[in-house]
Amino acid sequence: MTRTALAITAIIIAVGSVPSCRPAPVDGGSTARASEERIAFYSSRSGSAQIYIMNPDGSGLRRLTTNSAKDRSPVISPDGSRIAFASDRDGASRIYIMNVDGSGQRRLTNSPDVEILPAWSPDGRRVFYQVEPKDGRSIIHSASAGGGDVRRVTDGSVGFNYPAVSPDGRRIVCNGPDFSVSIMNIDGSGQRTVGTPGVSRMRPLWSPDGVKFAYGLLHGVPPNHTTEIGVMDADGGRDTSVTRDDTVNEFPCWSPDGKRIAFQSCRDGNFEIYVMNADGSGVRRLTDDPKFDGAPSWGVVKKAS
Repeated sequence: MTRTALAITAIIIAVGSVPSCRPAPVDGGSTARASEERIAFYSSRSGSAQIYIMNPDGSGLRRLTTNSAKDRSPVISPDGSRIAFASDRDGASRIYIMNVDGSGQRRLTNSPDVEILPAWSPDGRRVFYQVEPKDGRSIIHSASAGGGDVRRVTDGSVGFNYPAVSPDGRRIVCNGPDFSVSIMNIDGSGQRTVGTPGVSRMRPLWSPDGVKFAYGLLHGVPPNHTTEIGVMDADGGRDTSVTRDDTVNEFPCWSPDGKRIAFQSCRDGNFEIYVMNADGSGVRRLTDDPKFDGAPSWGVVKKAS
């Protein structure tokens, strides 16, 4: 598959020669903290897309789901005890929850339409996600993390994608039309666009302190395009690209302390997971497999008792 085809696939599904380089270790912080931090992601290395988890330096890789379906878009809960993800194991894509060790997998939702891209509320009580109606625009919903109490956040008059809840639990950032950055109140009211108009910023994600977004900056029009990781002030002010390598770099996620960013990139020929300092320096590769590795989620997980 060409880099162009990989890039288009990654944008649509959020998600050559095999690279010869091996993962390089990175500084995982203090011993106590690093022992708790993990990065969850999905990979097609087993054939179908499945969910894996690893240490922030790429070591300790473990597979969490094992089935013939596609399990994607894992997100570690704020308290580090659970992972929300999307899976089509029961037919169409639905939202599921499991314990951080892969046990206790259960379906959270069951709408008649495709459900993708879960995101936790900061108190861990609700899961927000994107619904794809067959005959309409993308709609943001939320459900109780215990099941039930499904609420429609947006009305479908405008399509919104890639929801992420602010650390204070009061706002949602997401993509509006043409990959614009939209912010709204947690109930869907007060919708507004931030950032320079006409710039395509894919999948914005709050920094842990809530003052910045990391996103994928789209250059050009597919299939002749590249994507860089950008960081923008949450008020739409200071905005800069922190990667510059003329390939596809996307789906950033922040480290728990906000000092580093993990992301997926095809800079070495196929999509792998990388980590860097938040200013773009110190890039290191964490995974090394000829199949897709991507959509990282970085969190502090609970230690096994």
